[in-house]
Amino acid sequence: MLENIEEKVSMLLSYNKDKGTVKPHIMKWKEQYITIQEVTYHHLIKKGRELIHVFHATDGHLDFRLHLDTQTLHWKLMEVSDGNS
Repeated sequence: MLENIEEKVSMLLSYNKDKGTVKPHIMKWKEQYITIQEVTYHHLIKKGRELIHVFHATDGHLDFRLHLDTQTLHWKLMEVSDGNS
């Protein structure tokens, strides 16, 4: 089931200077720590002057769509899915 969330979350991540990539590792959402096992897809969205990095990630059980706003550097959990319709 797909659930729209749209809540700010805290994120622990790494940055690889050689590849120029950011990888989320641990997300804190509703006082729970969720370990991101894999980023399955990453793309950019432009909204006027706004640039949003969109990460599709999984913890092995649930799938998450995360937004990183480059203007504010805020992370938002946009959607959670368990893979069922």
